[in-house]
Amino acid sequence: MSLEELKKAVFEKARTEAELIIKEAREKAEKIIREAEERKKELINEERRRVINETEFEVKLAEARREARLMIARAKYEVVEELRRRVWELIKSMSEEEQLRSLEILLKDSLEVLKSMGVVANELVVHVAPNDKKLMELLLSKLGIKGTVVEDQRISGGVVVVSGELTVDNSYDTRLDRCLRELLPQLFEVG
Repeated sequence: MSLEELKKAVFEKARTEAELIIKEAREKAEKIIREAEERKKELINEERRRVINETEFEVKLAEARREARLMIARAKYEVVEELRRRVWELIKSMSEEEQLRSLEILLKDSLEVLKSMGVVANELVVHVAPNDKKLMELLLSKLGIKGTVVEDQRISGGVVVVSGELTVDNSYDTRLDRCLRELLPQLFEVG
């Protein structure tokens, strides 16, 4: 199974789980709102008898709605964090061959970005996670690319390529964040 298929499978599973979690959160929220509305009816009946202030109820209903929104937001956050955790598990479980292939794809992608900006990448500085330095040196040699490989403690994986004043960040963290920003609206569309 390719990395792209694994990524697609993880995101599809996460989407399904997200739908379930959000559905449960919405059901709980609707229950809270229903209960609050039933309480409102009771209060109105009591008000007719005892002239209770309507404002008191509206405050409680607003609080119930606020709690419902918070529950949904918490559920979405938990889904995102679980998705992020699973993606990192996949990344950490890659074989050396898969890591090398991943670094090659990210490096070539970075070079394409630089090329599209009109930059001829003669002398590159490639920042990588400390455990990826030897793989990147091997890769640069294999591809015949002149460059310096720098261990960067801030990078968990992937590459950050610098050519002159331009930097292309293809680290796993950045790519995951970008991917989540693109996918989250779709992930949380619950019909």
